[in-house]
Amino acid sequence: MNTRLAERNIKLFYVFQLLREPLFWGPILIIYISRVSGMTLAEIFFMEAVVLILLFVLEIPSGAIADLLGRKRALVIGYALLALDNLFFALASTPFMIWTANIIWVIGYALVSGADSALLYDSLFYLNREKEFMKIRGRSDAYRLALVAVCSIAAGYLAEINLRLPVFLSTFFILANLFNLLFMFEPPVVKYQQYYWREHLQKIVDGLSLVWQAKKILWLIGFAVLVGTVSKIWFFTYNMYFELVELPLVYYGWIFFPLNLVAATVSHNADRLRRRLGETGSMLLMLGCLAMPILLMSYLVFPGRSLLIIIQNITRGLINPFVEDEVHAQVSSRNRATAISIKSASIGVGQFLGLGGFSYCLAAGGLIMSLKILGWATLGGGIVLMYCFLKNNRSS
Repeated sequence: MNTRLAERNIKLFYVFQLLREPLFWGPILIIYISRVSGMTLAEIFFMEAVVLILLFVLEIPSGAIADLLGRKRALVIGYALLALDNLFFALASTPFMIWTANIIWVIGYALVSGADSALLYDSLFYLNREKEFMKIRGRSDAYRLALVAVCSIAAGYLAEINLRLPVFLSTFFILANLFNLLFMFEPPVVKYQQYYWREHLQKIVDGLSLVWQAKKILWLIGFAVLVGTVSKIWFFTYNMYFELVELPLVYYGWIFFPLNLVAATVSHNADRLRRRLGETGSMLLMLGCLAMPILLMSYLVFPGRSLLIIIQNITRGLINPFVEDEVHAQVSSRNRATAISIKSASIGVGQFLGLGGFSYCLAAGGLIMSLKILGWATLGGGIVLMYCFLKNNRSS
């Protein structure tokens, strides 16, 4: 691999990030699943919880596969499964088909997660440009979020015509992105080897040991778990809240438009924000923008409060570039994908427990009471995490 191919990887990574997720799903996801399959909200929450447990089981072994056999190979196989998942989802008409699509998704996502970030960092490392990771990671997310913002407006109108239109259109772009991945090259930073199950198991053990012994990585994973879990739960309540305040379906996309633009702007400037606010200031900003809007929406319920979900997207735009940059800087290339997969697996466990607890709260007290509990739990968990972080910094 020469410099030209490494630089091509970076350009192709931008394209991959731009099209990596369904562009038109966000505003209508829960309504789509419910209407085409007849599943209740409780059944959807249960399905998501099961999927997250599968993700936990698969994440770390799949990251170790990427570290053993190559990032590109894991990416192509994983993304082919994601394309198949999208096709199943677009054709779904029963709960069985939705479940099948989700199981295919979790296998594909586990293979892609960690491998994508590691391939970018190793390409930059080969070029002696690894300090640019956070900037490139943030900007690539920003371009995707800006595109999703525009597509979100169309999603509402397309759904009014036919609920399946946004899903089929998203599938087309996923298939195009799979073709883009074929032109990436493996960075020659790590010497890959023939697969042996013992080496695979040892790679997993080494990764877990590395994370366990590094206090800062452990703390970063804890922070990512809190943000990822609360964000996931909150996202699944968007449609419920919109229906509660009787917001017309066509407006769902118009709310998702500024929501994604805010996330895109923050992600594009993630590196600049991190340098200006510092580590502690960045984390306080993310926690505040996560907890406060939930509390405000739960105590003052009317259509205009739906716009408060936009504030949370400051956190959404900053969290991935921030955490991944910090983790990559503290691990060697041979364990890079495994470390990121451990982070993703931990988030999966947190989301499983969070969705289970939230579904119980919904059954017992309804949406508004559940949002109040979620908001106060987020604030309390954030305070505990920041106290531990600051205490550890003082002692080190």
